Amino acid sequence: MDLPLIAIIPSAGIACRMGFDKLTTPLCGKSVLSRTLETFQTLGFEKIIVPVTPGRVEEFQRLLDPKITVIVGGNCRAKSVHNAVETLSDLENAIVVIHDCDRPFVKTDIILKTIEEAKTAVAAIAAVPCASTVKEANQDGTIASTIPREKLYFASTPQTFQLKTLREAYAKLDASTIWETLTDEAMILEKANLPVRICRDSEENFKLTTRKDWDFAAYLLTKNA
Repeated sequence: MDLPLIAIIPSAGIACRMGFDKLTTPLCGKSVLSRTLETFQTLGFEKIIVPVTPGRVEEFQRLLDPKITVIVGGNCRAKSVHNAVETLSDLENAIVVIHDCDRPFVKTDIILKTIEEAKTAVAAIAAVPCASTVKEANQDGTIASTIPREKLYFASTPQTFQLKTLREAYAKLDASTIWETLTDEAMILEKANLPVRICRDSEENFKLTTRKDWDFAAYLLTKNA
């Protein structure tokens, strides 16, 4: 199936847990967003869309390659991605790859793997098997049960979908849906009872959330320089 490839890199967060603008601050000489985008720019995407915080569109346009489309994001990640999908009204179908801007260590092989799976299975996400023992707790803080970890995964990105399937999932959302509770696009397909395949990812594709993550990322880049 030869469909156009579209990448959406949501970048409208405020990085409250990091304490500074993690996307534009240099990390070993290059911003996190630039590192992430470079990986996607090597793969021949027809369009790369970057939703950003309202009021920062011009700033990001100056920072990024002119070929990258910068748009206004929403008040949460799910809305930012939806805004990006809405700009694709000229396409009947495409392969849409959604990736967290703050996962700069993503490998091309996992991106390509989710693309290939989405071509046949309509949707696929990167995820890491859970290696820890997981407990379910009662409201009083006592253990209710131990959840078998064999079927548990930590969802990451890229999350890749056929555009028509993603639109179908959006159309099935209830009008009362609280978008802030939709923590990833796979969840939107789950609500619509649409299948999503898992592609096993590496723990190296971690998200830069806290200062500890930032320091570890700097260590890895320095070590591998």
